Amino acid sequence: MMVIALKDRITHGERIRHLAEEHPDRTAVVSVAADGSRTVLNWAELERTSNRAARGLLERGLKPGSPLALAVPPGIGHVVATAAAWKTGALVVPLNHAAAPAEREQLRETVGGFVIGDGDWADVPPAWWETDGHLDDSPVQEGPEPRSASASGGSTGRPRIVVRRRTWTYDSDALLSDADRETGLDFGQTQLVMLPMYHAGFTGLHHGLVLDHTIVLMERFVPRLFGELVEEFRVNCFRIVPTMMRLILQDPGIERRDLSSVVAVHQGAGACPESVKHAWLKIFRPEACFEDYSSVERLGLVTIRGDEWLRHPGSVGRPTDCEVRIVRPDGTPADPGEVGEIYLRSPTTRQPEYLGDGPQLRARGDFLTLGDLGRIDDEGYLYLVGRTADVINVGGANVYPAEIEAVLLEFPGVRDAAVIGRPHDYLGQSVHAVLALADPDDPPATWDLDGHCRRRLSLAKVPMSYEFTDDLGRTEAGKLRHRDLARTQK
Repeated sequence: MMVIALKDRITHGERIRHLAEEHPDRTAVVSVAADGSRTVLNWAELERTSNRAARGLLERGLKPGSPLALAVPPGIGHVVATAAAWKTGALVVPLNHAAAPAEREQLRETVGGFVIGDGDWADVPPAWWETDGHLDDSPVQEGPEPRSASASGGSTGRPRIVVRRRTWTYDSDALLSDADRETGLDFGQTQLVMLPMYHAGFTGLHHGLVLDHTIVLMERFVPRLFGELVEEFRVNCFRIVPTMMRLILQDPGIERRDLSSVVAVHQGAGACPESVKHAWLKIFRPEACFEDYSSVERLGLVTIRGDEWLRHPGSVGRPTDCEVRIVRPDGTPADPGEVGEIYLRSPTTRQPEYLGDGPQLRARGDFLTLGDLGRIDDEGYLYLVGRTADVINVGGANVYPAEIEAVLLEFPGVRDAAVIGRPHDYLGQSVHAVLALADPDDPPATWDLDGHCRRRLSLAKVPMSYEFTDDLGRTEAGKLRHRDLARTQK
């Protein structure tokens, strides 16, 4: 494929312009609504529309380096607004457009800049460029360093905004990195985007545009549409989280779909039940499935391919660009197989940069931790067991919710599971399980759940109580907020 290079570094916006010149009528983005209807944007339209939108932002006073919060639903408007903001050199902060009013106000205060969205909290409405007919659609003079940041920390109270270290600029002769190649990415692929725009869906989509991907964007994740879209558009790659993986497996027609076009399945955002992982490795080639452990703070990256996972089930892999240490509470190194706190170090590891305030991460020398717990086997493979904040102390024994949740998810009819600690007069804490059921009108007997857990877990880990609910309140990205859940339980 021809890549037009005008200088050593090329911005996201310049790349869009080059691709619009190269193949103006080729589809850049297909936005798919929950009912299956589609809106299509070609490369020429993306270039012209984002130029108009960039001029509209400049007229409103947006300056290079200024933060801009983008709180609009996934779709064509989100893609155009992001490209436009980067053409001005802004720092784009994608936010959850469906956040509660109080959280919106906190986010606005934290970002401290322009907000594009609906309602009184926003400065600019979505798709404002469609009503400003005077705006020119010729190329704009771009800002030098387009950047982005991600909201994080909703489970610990006030949201924090972590600034992405890398700018959205690329080496013009190395748009595709070695890491991209090793995980199945290439130029000109078709990418399905299912994750929220305030999560990994954002980076996957816009990096995909730089790689000349055709983006098939689900405006809302609908499990039954997954197989249909992969088959129809011959999707090559996508990123997914365990919650979505479980829901897709419930589609009775998934195994009849032609999914042979897929060469890269990227999984992240927490541990995946082993039964779910095995099922996915039967649907897709193990060599095409990649799992990673990372974070918005970018302390390091740990990855594993599906065929490796089959030899080390439950692992998230070995470090690719960093060192990993498992540390006991007293600061000494843990032995292989021993659970401790995960510390990471890479050549670029440093304390996060925030918009507004944010916590310093705990450090041991130049190793930093996010508070995750794990263990490493004799071959250097990392296994996650939970977070320090979620550990339940049952009579002096540390119990990790993720292990129990994985067992509960194996029970027939359990759609989702969360485990939290409850005060106990003699043990200090007891294990309490909150379950969302496939059929709420047919709850399982607690003694059946108890027997299922006793066959797989030590006594301290078996829940002492169960509760059934319609929904556990996972985010669209599949994350479970144990602290919030604990506050709402009886």
